[in-house]
Amino acid sequence: MNIQMKKVQQGFTLIELMIVVAIIGILAAIALPAYQSYTKKAAERACLAEAKAYMGSFIAAVADSSTVPSIQNKACTSAAPAAPDATTTGNIVFTPKTPGTTTSSCAADSGTCS
Repeated sequence: MNIQMKKVQQGFTLIELMIVVAIIGILAAIALPAYQSYTKKAAERACLAEAKAYMGSFIAAVADSSTVPSIQNKACTSAAPAAPDATTTGNIVFTPKTPGTTTSSCAADSGTCS
């Protein structure tokens, strides 16, 4: 009996590695813009949530004639006026931290934000 030994492949060819690198590049080209869009929207929505929470406490404090709480700028870079009180009118603008760009505006009389 003559048994012949077959040579077993010991790794990947250059073409196989290049195909894998190309596939990873294509996936990265698709995923990176989607991720950047996601982080921008998340920053803007976090600032809007912070604005709504602040405006709720602002309206309650004005209605109770108590001290208006200070803003906790965690998701927004700038927010309420330095010393808002019952005489504050118009809109209060909240600006999200980077990478967010869209500001949130809240009406001081009703507390509604958009």
